[in-house]
Amino acid sequence: MPMKIRTNHIILSVLFACIIGVPTVFGKETPKIDSLKAAVNTETDAEKIVDIYIHLSSLYENINPDSSISYAEKALELSQKINYKYGEGTALFLISYVYDQTGDWLPAISNLEQAITIFTETKDSLSLIACYLNLGVLHSYGKDQVQALNYMIKAKNICEEANKTYGLSVVYSNIASYYEYLREYRSSFRYYEKAFEVDTLTGNIDNQCFNHIALAYNLLKLKQNEEALLQLNEALKLLPQINNNQGEILVTLGFIAYYIEVGELHTAKEYIDRVIELNSKNRPNKFTVDIYNFLGRYYLKKQEFKNAIRLYNKAINLSIEQEKYDYLSDYYNELSEAHAGLQQYQQAYEMQTKAREAYEMLKPDEIIQALSNFEADEASKAERNKILLEQQLTSAKNESEEFKFRAKAGLAITALVIVMVALIFFLILRKKHLNELKVNYNTINRQKLLLEDNLVKLAEDEQNLKKLNATKDKFFSIIAHDLKNPFNVLIGISDLLRNEKEARNSDDFDVLINGMYHAATSGYELLENLLEWSRTQTGTIKFEPQPFFIHKVFEINKDLNLEVAKTKGITISISEIKAMVYADFDMVNFIVRNLLNNAIKFSNNNGKIELLAKRDDKMLIVTVKDNGIGMSPELIENLFKIEKSVQREGTANEKGTGLGLILCQEFVKINGGNIWVNSEIGQGSSFHFSLPLSLS
Repeated sequence: MPMKIRTNHIILSVLFACIIGVPTVFGKETPKIDSLKAAVNTETDAEKIVDIYIHLSSLYENINPDSSISYAEKALELSQKINYKYGEGTALFLISYVYDQTGDWLPAISNLEQAITIFTETKDSLSLIACYLNLGVLHSYGKDQVQALNYMIKAKNICEEANKTYGLSVVYSNIASYYEYLREYRSSFRYYEKAFEVDTLTGNIDNQCFNHIALAYNLLKLKQNEEALLQLNEALKLLPQINNNQGEILVTLGFIAYYIEVGELHTAKEYIDRVIELNSKNRPNKFTVDIYNFLGRYYLKKQEFKNAIRLYNKAINLSIEQEKYDYLSDYYNELSEAHAGLQQYQQAYEMQTKAREAYEMLKPDEIIQALSNFEADEASKAERNKILLEQQLTSAKNESEEFKFRAKAGLAITALVIVMVALIFFLILRKKHLNELKVNYNTINRQKLLLEDNLVKLAEDEQNLKKLNATKDKFFSIIAHDLKNPFNVLIGISDLLRNEKEARNSDDFDVLINGMYHAATSGYELLENLLEWSRTQTGTIKFEPQPFFIHKVFEINKDLNLEVAKTKGITISISEIKAMVYADFDMVNFIVRNLLNNAIKFSNNNGKIELLAKRDDKMLIVTVKDNGIGMSPELIENLFKIEKSVQREGTANEKGTGLGLILCQEFVKINGGNIWVNSEIGQGSSFHFSLPLSLS
């Protein structure tokens, strides 16, 4: 399970120190605090008193949150009285920071939003960077992950406009964490590396240490354990330069993750005991949930499932209490595994359901879309930079040509004045030089055309990559969630029948058998669709067109689905037209079977389904029509898009993935036809597709 490096605010405290001119102090604070308290009593300039309050609040933030808030509130009150906008915004920022450190992230957000209003009014871009970064981190705790990501991107844009690099590290780290949440570890690794490059350039030791830890987590997920250990050791080397309790806790948690992963549980337990001791000295205990999580993983690895269940329940309850949902899905998954270890399959299934609900609650599809938009914007910026560079090169070339022309003209006039005798020799040299310039110009022109061709290919590759990413995301989503569910049901029911003999003779026996049948059927149908879909993607499917009567396909599929239709009292009628088409029989049979299955699935009891065909010039239009629940325009728009999720339950709670329609579209196109749908909510649906008529 990935773990976000929850150090963004520690990093931002260093960033904020750069903004307000207050050094970040982690040791020997007392003499400095005493000196500042004395200065308050002697200072007469109100703005300087505000600055001293802010400095005191900053020094207290890691050792006494109550004192930190108290001095920040004094700075806020005095700033408002004297209309000192900078002091007012800075005080609100510090109050927000301390609230977050104490776990009160909702008031932290409120204070940050007020600070943003002030810094926007004063056009203080540096302070706005810090505010938007912190606001993004705070929103990432809750349900609105897309809003959090947008705040991070906004901070990045301000960094680039202000030509400031230090904030980019935090942005890249947080973008990496979203890819980490989506289990896209290679993309996550790439952005953590970008963050590390920024921190190396700026000399930010704190961030370098934390990014070493983040890279280690990614490498563990990529099963590169030795490289992960190297990253952790690099973080350990930097720890003395950081000199704060929270940094040591994060490094220790990283070693715990490593030793649990490689199975060295005795060493892992030693580090767990160490981190518990460190966290007890940390006020508030902000790493308690992480410690519960690692203890749970430790006991899960030792197969002490009861202890694992107890600790994961603590992690879940505390996360919900603090309204931090970003890793709730992972905790439920681990809890499910612990219940399964005790053969408590019903509880394991319930935890899997909660894990999926928690995962969907954070709207992963919207996160994917937001990241896709971000990547597209980045590519667009790179394209604009290339165009600007090309314009600069063209301008430089023009200036060079103009300079050469003037030089030649001057040389010619001088030559004429000095000596007419050298005219012939000069003309010969000039002609030779012009030939060289022509060769150079042709070379530059060819390079320009090559660059333009490469830019077009790059844009095409980008579009193909987006499509491939969407296809891959859909495939992994189906395997991770939809394909797993039927087998969980089969295992749970079969285990119940195997261990509970009285269940075989109970009134629920038929219900259980029907449940096993539907789960097996659903799993088989999904697996069959996945296999067909994978063949279309790899180009291994054979296309063997032949002439045949469409009526034959109708009859086969009517007989195949007759019993299923009877369970709902549905009648199936076939068109009397017996037209011959020229197409691949197996593909057309799959298309009709899939559309007929969907018609049954979304028809009400005692419904009616019609299989129709009509000629249209050189094509045959095949229609599967039902009078079921119908579809909204929004649903119709996304039906045949692999990147969109259009899953919904049938009228008898039948499950589906939407992959069947994607395959239908692929097969219709292979056979030279088109597929479309007409539908209204409550009025049923009519799926149409066209096939070439046979010439014989």
